[in-house]
Amino acid sequence: ALSSLSTCKVRASDDLDEAIELLRASFLSLEPERRRTRNLSSALCSRFKQTRMKKDINDAIYLCQQSSEALPLNHPERCLGYMQLQKAYLCRYQVLHNVADLSLAMENFRLASRHETQGFPQRIQAALGWVVTAENYRHESALEAYAEFFKLLDCHLATRSTTISRREASTAFHRARSLPADAASCAVRRDRPRMVVELVEQGRGQQWSLASRLRTPLEDLDSTNPNIAHEFSELSKRLFDIQGSTGNTDRATIDLAAKQYKKLTKQWEAVVAAIRNIPGFSRFLLSPPYEELQAAACQGPVIILVASKPHDVALPGLALADLEKLKDNFAKAIRHAAGMPPEEPRKDLQILLRTVWKEIMQPIVNTLQTKLNLRYQSRIWLCPTAAFTSIPLHAAHPFRIKVDNLGREECLEDIYICSYTPTLSALIRARQTMNARAALTFVAIGQSQPGTGQGTVLATVDSELELVHNLVPPNVQFTNLSGDEATQAGALEALRCNTWVHLACHGKQDRDQPYNSRFAMRDKPLTLLDIMENSAPQAEFAFLSACHTAAGDEETPDEIIHLAAGLQFSGFKSVIGTLWAVDDAVAKYVVKAFYENMFKDSKKEGVMDCMNAAWALNCATRAVKTKVPLEQRIVFIHIGV
Repeated sequence: ALSSLSTCKVRASDDLDEAIELLRASFLSLEPERRRTRNLSSALCSRFKQTRMKKDINDAIYLCQQSSEALPLNHPERCLGYMQLQKAYLCRYQVLHNVADLSLAMENFRLASRHETQGFPQRIQAALGWVVTAENYRHESALEAYAEFFKLLDCHLATRSTTISRREASTAFHRARSLPADAASCAVRRDRPRMVVELVEQGRGQQWSLASRLRTPLEDLDSTNPNIAHEFSELSKRLFDIQGSTGNTDRATIDLAAKQYKKLTKQWEAVVAAIRNIPGFSRFLLSPPYEELQAAACQGPVIILVASKPHDVALPGLALADLEKLKDNFAKAIRHAAGMPPEEPRKDLQILLRTVWKEIMQPIVNTLQTKLNLRYQSRIWLCPTAAFTSIPLHAAHPFRIKVDNLGREECLEDIYICSYTPTLSALIRARQTMNARAALTFVAIGQSQPGTGQGTVLATVDSELELVHNLVPPNVQFTNLSGDEATQAGALEALRCNTWVHLACHGKQDRDQPYNSRFAMRDKPLTLLDIMENSAPQAEFAFLSACHTAAGDEETPDEIIHLAAGLQFSGFKSVIGTLWAVDDAVAKYVVKAFYENMFKDSKKEGVMDCMNAAWALNCATRAVKTKVPLEQRIVFIHIGV
């Protein structure tokens, strides 16, 4: 057997030698500007790994250099040459361990990702390769690589004209799903706290952030300089059209489209640079710097929870594998609790919430109390990433009696008023737009008998709407939209024209197409995409009494694509959403307690303030402990101001 294996190795070696000679002959027969080294260079690298003959790897590097230098500096294929050269340098480093070779490999990743005449997709792949390689070898350029990747992906998505096409473009880079958390983790390890914040913001919720950065600036640009705004829109459209035509299998057509795409990419980048030279538009399409993001914490601390493989130490008792297991166990416990009698203790859920308290939130609370001296019942905002997004952090609880037996230990909701925010920019934007407040109007939208295929009859919806009506201050204009009137178009119009909304109906999270997540109406569903395209700048508060309205996509948790985030994007500053299925039979107790607290002072003063929503929810969930089972109390979360 050993003899047979040895013979196979010799034959393979002979085959590789022969292949190299044939490739070399073919390479030398071509004009210098037509020579491409990919196959020959790869073969020489393979033989070098086998034989350790330095001549092979030196030849590979020299051939790559000569091939690139034969092309003009702005030639698109120089990008491919840089990528081939980094492979050769990396190959030499892996065998000889000369740190200079690793640095040269990183430099060629850098050149490839910044080669302006190559299209965004190829440059994004180069940046992604740079990230992975720099992390694997712990190279100092890793943070720079992350920033380059997010910047290029932003530019690539900005050329897409629709929300759906932007999501399709981003999911094409499936290896990048964990990058927002990984980037933040890398910055933590490098002791770069400001960059942690910037990278989390840049990579997390990218669809929302980019859509926001495209919406208002383009409107402002159109009024300031309509010509350049038109040029930007037209170039973006042409880039999108070319990217959509790559399904053609004809080689000549593909090559022509590639050349046109690269040319348009360069023109598009030039227009973006010109826009940034216009006063007031210096940050056009750029993610906000740390100095701007600090404003998110002006009314209370924002806690960013980073979940990533590399070696963070802030929560030493919880590894990434533990966090993933905790997430899965929560999903099982919630499903199990749904089939239990209301009065039966949720022991499995209590054990999990005790873990969340001990391993995650108690260390954070200790820091807030000892280092920030944050007083009791202050507001805090949670900004979870990756696996943290699927864990009910707000419900952390020790479920223990005090050492002196005088009552139970405090839980998170006893100590602070918890809210969530999808991104820091979303919170900042919501506060900024609170300044322009419209006349208060309240609409209660309910659909107890949804259209065909949208769900079963909901017997308690109409009584819930009546309950809400009775609790709203009498001086506020109130509208009830239910039954045949609660259609998709009717609901959209109500969302657009009212400042406060209570919505009671079936909610459905679509895991395959998250923008198709929806509320069930009489005729057809009201989708997340409908809501996103329905601008409601005067809107203030929405209570979503429906299932799964704040449950994100498990495949891409850092995109936070759910119905509650969609309402916030469309203009609502403060939103109550749900993490899983809601039991209508007991949800009414939470709704009643919430609005009683929300409007406690409003009936005297005639003023409703959506900034009291987090406090009112905190009071409500504590008030209904004897009436509502644990999983139905903690299903509701507050998002926003």
